[in-house]
Amino acid sequence: MSSTDVSNAATVDAFGRLIGNLLGQNLEERKPPVVTFWCGAGFSKAWDPRSPTDGELFAIDLDDIRDFPNLQHLMHVIGWEDYRHLDFERFKNLRYVLDMQVRYPDIRNRYFDDQNLRLSINELRTLVMRRFTAACDIHNVDDDSLRFTSPYDSRGQRAITHFFAALEDHASSVDLGTNWPLYHFLTTNYDFTIETILEHVYRQDAPVFGRLYRGVTPQRICGGTIWEHLPRTVDRNVIKINGGFEILPTAQGFDFEYRQRSDAEIRQEPPLLILPSQVQDYDEPYFHQVFPKAVRLLRETDVLVIVGYSMPQEDSLVRFILRQLAESPFDATGKHVFVIDTKNHATIKSRLEEMFFYLPRTGWPREHYFSGRFEDFCQRVIEHGGVSQS
Repeated sequence: MSSTDVSNAATVDAFGRLIGNLLGQNLEERKPPVVTFWCGAGFSKAWDPRSPTDGELFAIDLDDIRDFPNLQHLMHVIGWEDYRHLDFERFKNLRYVLDMQVRYPDIRNRYFDDQNLRLSINELRTLVMRRFTAACDIHNVDDDSLRFTSPYDSRGQRAITHFFAALEDHASSVDLGTNWPLYHFLTTNYDFTIETILEHVYRQDAPVFGRLYRGVTPQRICGGTIWEHLPRTVDRNVIKINGGFEILPTAQGFDFEYRQRSDAEIRQEPPLLILPSQVQDYDEPYFHQVFPKAVRLLRETDVLVIVGYSMPQEDSLVRFILRQLAESPFDATGKHVFVIDTKNHATIKSRLEEMFFYLPRTGWPREHYFSGRFEDFCQRVIEHGGVSQS
């Protein structure tokens, strides 16, 4: 057995024992445990291998913007009209140019103004959604039932669904109850993967989004008022740090739209998305509301599971939010971080220890690494017996 296999086996065993021990404690003497899944692009790819990576999604050809006049104008003004292809790094530079022009009118190009800059950003968001939906199924809800009806018939999808269903069942078996969900989600992804998984896990007739707290309360969901979708139980957190394909800014706040929309409708109302840039700009009302919710959830978290997120350097603000799991060595005591990723763990480990600089000295939060795909981790946990008390 290789050293990776040994390490992975130890991580699976540690996860099972830890969850079992947390659920086995006397909940009258302490608050119920909180498990938070921090989901990056690798989480969506585990559910659907066609889901694009950053390098695939944020890479555009000149032909892609042929029907986006404001983006064409922008490329001409900054002297990039001869580029036939923008890779991920050039995409970040393009978004940076837009950010700087928006933030600092005094240095704005003579041919840029508030209106065409806003239109260019909206066109870029529309283009990103178009590229994503061309690459894979976005898992829209059915127009009539408002449920995520996409099948889950692959081995990996079954493993992921059974994994979360097992956590749900274990929480119910110790009478944790619906008033305190065991696990929550923070995600940097735009898609509906989490909602789709939970649709299958809950096994209920009502639309799943009625049970999820998103950090903001929309005025309308899929055309219906919020009163039609008020949850009957305390909500599970699903907070999208970078925005989402369903989040539509309005004059009054936000609408959520999970139904399939035409290209013309997306152009008319593009989703709220944070796009990669050398300096990320989160200065919009949505983020001012969800960031405090994300911080509070992390501070309450006992077990953080980071799936397919490698903590890139450009995500400086997001990394700062992630650090709120434990502001100090005292806060970190008793907390655990599980990292599940196919990337080089040495790099991820160094970035994790950079955020929690006291970790090598104190040993908290405890680190656990699984080198491989999330669906394989889920399958191993299930085969291991789920969770158990030591």
